[in-house]
Amino acid sequence: MGQRPQLQYHHWEGIYAVDVTIDGLRRRAATLANLLIARDWSCIVASDTRFMASQFALDLFRTLEMAGVNCVYCAQPTPLPAIERALDARRADCAVLVSAGNRSYWYSGLHVITPALDHVLFAEPLAVPDMVRPFPPSAEPPEQSHIDLRSLYLDALRTSADIEFIRRTLQTVFIDAMGGTTGGYLTAVIGDSSQTRVVEINREPDVLFGRQPPHPAEANLVRLRKLMRESDSHLGVAISADGRALGAVDNIGDLITPTELVLIIAQHLSRQQRQRGIVVVPGGNDELMGGLAYWDDTYGLKIEQSESAALRISELCERDRSMLVAGVTATGEVTLGRATSFSDALVATLTLIEAVARSGLKLRPLLQMIRGR
Repeated sequence: MGQRPQLQYHHWEGIYAVDVTIDGLRRRAATLANLLIARDWSCIVASDTRFMASQFALDLFRTLEMAGVNCVYCAQPTPLPAIERALDARRADCAVLVSAGNRSYWYSGLHVITPALDHVLFAEPLAVPDMVRPFPPSAEPPEQSHIDLRSLYLDALRTSADIEFIRRTLQTVFIDAMGGTTGGYLTAVIGDSSQTRVVEINREPDVLFGRQPPHPAEANLVRLRKLMRESDSHLGVAISADGRALGAVDNIGDLITPTELVLIIAQHLSRQQRQRGIVVVPGGNDELMGGLAYWDDTYGLKIEQSESAALRISELCERDRSMLVAGVTATGEVTLGRATSFSDALVATLTLIEAVARSGLKLRPLLQMIRGR
């Protein structure tokens, strides 16, 4: 199978009732329908867990379907990496997700992923829908119009780390799903009968995200940190609502930095899978763990500090993603180049769990061991 053409990401976000209205959504849906019909592109329609997202997604699906677009609908809240994997597997040409990423609960919007376009989507005058329909839609599409992105994503996650080794290891991991789209995924992958105990909090979808930004870099994570302090468990992880970013908490309840997080993962990938190449970290790490020369000499890893880490990671993935062992942005979006060309918090979390398990330590002692070298 040939390499998939580079995808483009288009975003329209705004505040409910001010910027985001049903008329505005339908106009953008009609504009998108005209584009897809003109290019004969098929489309996945999905949503996250925020307020009214599933109803908006169903209405958007109806607009595309009535216009003659070949589209499928995902009824479950969907992490962004699950959609990207489905596009990589050529389940459709493009996708639209009703979401405002990890912004506060009073935002909504559309995230559209397409092959390369020569113009900015939604920048031109918006189309007018052909007909007015009642809202919210009264019924879901027939079964043949549904796509099960959850099963596709779970299958991919089960091959992203040594799950059997994790299952055989005695450890306790807390996962904070932040009321977002990833609730239940890690417990489903690792399973209830494993020796590793995965405890999920904030697992149920929450349209208000606990009234805080659904992103570990912006939320206070009070409950997760308290549970880690009280239980002295191996590690805790918080995952952003869209499944992109993660934050890690050690066994004494302290947050670790994105750079520390990705260096633990990179060390594991070098030792366990003999991966060599570049590790991209945010700039400003004056006291990088062990020093730059240590990582090159010991693990064959070239650490690059970049003020625009996301851009550097994207450049490497576009050129040859096998060059990238791991990269992280300042907000905790981790990309593992041999696994995907996009950040995937669940893949990174499973890799981190395996790294901690193979060390035989909890997260804080593992950090101290690396820092002491």
